Amino acid sequence: MTAAVPPLSEPAVRPFAIQNYRRQWVSDLCTSCAFEIETLALAWYVLTETGSVVLMAAIASLQYLGTLLSPLLGVLSDRHGQRNTMLAMRMFYAVVAVMLLVFAHMRWLTPWLALGFATLSGLVRPSDIGMRNVVTSGIVPGYLILPAIGLSRMTTDLARMGGALAGAALMATLGLAWAYVIVVALYVVAAFFTYRLRMARVAPHGAGCTVLGQFGAALRSVRGAPAQTATMIMAFLVNFSAYPFVTGLLPYVAKERFGMDEYGLGTLIAVTATGSITSSILLSRLRLPNPAVTMLCSSIAWHVLIVIFAASRSLPFVFASIYLAGVAQNLCMIPMAAFLLGKVSPAVRGSVIGLRSMAVYGLPLGLMLSGYILNHGAAFWGVALGFAATGITVTLLVWVSYRTHFRPGLAQQPPEEATRSPRRSRPIAGA
Repeated sequence: MTAAVPPLSEPAVRPFAIQNYRRQWVSDLCTSCAFEIETLALAWYVLTETGSVVLMAAIASLQYLGTLLSPLLGVLSDRHGQRNTMLAMRMFYAVVAVMLLVFAHMRWLTPWLALGFATLSGLVRPSDIGMRNVVTSGIVPGYLILPAIGLSRMTTDLARMGGALAGAALMATLGLAWAYVIVVALYVVAAFFTYRLRMARVAPHGAGCTVLGQFGAALRSVRGAPAQTATMIMAFLVNFSAYPFVTGLLPYVAKERFGMDEYGLGTLIAVTATGSITSSILLSRLRLPNPAVTMLCSSIAWHVLIVIFAASRSLPFVFASIYLAGVAQNLCMIPMAAFLLGKVSPAVRGSVIGLRSMAVYGLPLGLMLSGYILNHGAAFWGVALGFAATGITVTLLVWVSYRTHFRPGLAQQPPEEATRSPRRSRPIAGA
């Protein structure tokens, strides 16, 4: 199946000319909305039932438990098809959500059972973003990877806006069980659109070798490439030192610092997501000369803005700082993904991105450490300052240590056919 190349004057929408990309985008949006409703609903349920910040942080942390399984899922996607792996993942989410729905409806649910269901979902969820990027890189041509990943990332941010507000409204008006009715429906729709994807199979790297052998080959590939190593370090770093303050700790900020209810929490999440959407749109229209430098500069800005957010007492300053933190977040994360994918052979993308997904393990570590410190009476701004100082220091060390390897790894310029006028442009391979 083919897709004509749209005019270069409309770079932000060019990936949508590919039918497979449209299907994947809808599937990703539904999955992201389900994630957000689920995370908010469970975190608020545990916080109100127990009053414990540690258990609230544990709910968010346990959903990233499967970072240790991400490399295995990446290898399996290279061996058995990336679309098939993604479909299996999304069907698994639906099954777990149905189980929790039954327990909530029958009033059998307890905070400890909620932790158990979060653990089940967390076995697979950390691999989802990485698998989306792998599928995207197999759907669009190389010069569209950056805008395509930017638009794909926007599904997460749109979900943080709509999903957070919808989750807050459902929890406040109808309760946990009805919130999970919506979650199950979203997962089913996501699985359907994933099933409709049609992708060409890529011959697996090292066909005939064992799963462990393929994993070892991917690990050696990363260790032998300084640019990939630096990207992995940065991915772990921002998950540890930045993400906790714009994800799992927001219920604490809303309830303990400003006395907000579910709607206030949903508003904080929505403002952060609005900033992320802003940068996603911006990146979808730009060809960055060097994604790695953008990643590093944005990491520093992100950590600084988190400190400003944590120290702010006025709600207008809180909203302004968290909006800008959302902008910096995607200016860091999208170029990171594009830079890494531009350096990886299609035959091992799943395996390498599986390794990259292990960096998400920094998030539960950061959440549990910050939650523990806050539970012992530390000031929120002091905790944020300590984490930000760590993040900025490591970012600068990475910049100095790997600066000679930060070269553009992505074909930012379209092929000759794409630079011609639309009337004479030839179709490119699509989905």
